[in-house]
Amino acid sequence: MEELSTTNILYVDDEVNNLNSFRAALRRNYHVFTAQSGEEGLDIFNHNDIQVVVTDQRMPGMTGVQFLKQLPEEPDNVRIILTGFSDMEAIIDAINTGKVYRYITKPWDKDELKIAIDNAIETVLLRRNNKKLIHELQNYNEQLEERVMQRTQEIEKQKKQLESEKSKSDALLLNILPEEIAAELKKFGKSYARRHENVSVLFADIEGFTKIAKKLTPDLLVTQLDEIFRGFDYITSKYGMEKIKTIGDAYMCASGLPLDDTEHALNAIKAAKDMQLFVTELNRSKILQDLPAFKLRIGIHTGSVVSGVVGTKKFVYDIWGDTVNLASQMEQQGVPEKVNISGNTFELVKHLYQCTHRGKISTKDQTAVDMYFVEDKIS
Repeated sequence: MEELSTTNILYVDDEVNNLNSFRAALRRNYHVFTAQSGEEGLDIFNHNDIQVVVTDQRMPGMTGVQFLKQLPEEPDNVRIILTGFSDMEAIIDAINTGKVYRYITKPWDKDELKIAIDNAIETVLLRRNNKKLIHELQNYNEQLEERVMQRTQEIEKQKKQLESEKSKSDALLLNILPEEIAAELKKFGKSYARRHENVSVLFADIEGFTKIAKKLTPDLLVTQLDEIFRGFDYITSKYGMEKIKTIGDAYMCASGLPLDDTEHALNAIKAAKDMQLFVTELNRSKILQDLPAFKLRIGIHTGSVVSGVVGTKKFVYDIWGDTVNLASQMEQQGVPEKVNISGNTFELVKHLYQCTHRGKISTKDQTAVDMYFVEDKIS
């Protein structure tokens, strides 16, 4: 993949102090251009190869959304908007129409902003390489028509790769809410709560994380967690699960929503197994780096939940119910490097996986619950 020799960031804000703070925070990592107005920003943009545009929303004369709408319709750059809570409707509309890659609420956090910009730069590289590849394919078709039959299979393969990469780019725009929920918000202005009768909820937690955290610098701690959660994000996506949230070092996801899935329990267990394997492989590199290893506890319970979007200033998709609470307790009652499931989940996968019955274990509310460790898959 083509690499950028210089990463150019444009930041537009009418507040001089904000411009200075932004430049001071990120100048070691990027070449930072600053502008005090949309007009000045457009002039800089038109005379420089800008990969990432970051703009404040509230500015006199021209808002951040208005400024971004004046940029090219099919950009080779990524746009991020900094906003307060009162402008959320305009920001959501801009995201849904493809004008904004993502938004960050003010006051911004340096680490969060840098992660967002690094992800944006990866997207820029992907877009530019895709555009370059499409152009090359078009030239090949014009110049080598006599070889069409010989190249058909190769071109079809390349087209599928392009479609796959485009899908990944489109998925980046849906990093706030599930696609169905985002579409509902855009159409109706709100999202309606739903009850899901068959959902498998998964909790994953790092054993002894508090002690490990004391041994790491803040930057290294965040880097380690980001590496793990990025891996988990990939795994949940692989099995069609919905990431709900992270709470400290805990990761919560669910299978069977927002759309029904008849294999929700199976997919949850496959994801749990992959998560354990991912952390085990990650620990091998940690040993070489003289870093503390992470051990994962995972708990799964199956039942009904209620889902919905809460908040008016910052939308959050969440789930509630006894199923969520019991899934959390499954994780707490588990042991490192094991997948602990409830009797409800066991009944759905007992013909697929060997499981070790742990007997009746009392949960926090003194309810006796059957628990099982998931072992090998039945051949």
